[in-house]
Amino acid sequence: MQRFLPKRAQALAFLGAFILLNVVGTAVQTQFNLGHLLALGVDVPFSLRLTTTGHDIITMQPLFGSIFGLGFLIAMIVGHFIAALVKILPDVVYALAGFAAMAVSLFALKAAFQITAIGAAREWDGFLSLCIVGALAGYAFSITATRLAANRS
Repeated sequence: MQRFLPKRAQALAFLGAFILLNVVGTAVQTQFNLGHLLALGVDVPFSLRLTTTGHDIITMQPLFGSIFGLGFLIAMIVGHFIAALVKILPDVVYALAGFAAMAVSLFALKAAFQITAIGAAREWDGFLSLCIVGALAGYAFSITATRLAANRS
């Protein structure tokens, strides 16, 4: 049973990457929504952008985390096995896994509810931005897990 449980470094790295995914993903989603308001001619001062972003980061965590957290967890597990098979460029493997996790989660939401539930993903630039946040989180997982494991040795 021990060989199926994640190592401490992997668990901590996942937690950090998950937090990064949620905070940056929520901020990106908020900024795209505020950008749409600007396009409609609504005045959105910088202070309101900061306040709204902070509010969304705090209040959207349970929803955003549950939507994308499971997909990110599965992607990091699959990425672990692929990185072990490939044995080169594990950082790229985890980044691609994070990118794919966001893309698959967004496509699954669209298929399940027949609407795009995350407003930023309604256009290709928002969709791509959220996928890049997933890649950033996957890369952060990889480098953090590697460094934590190296420090334990």
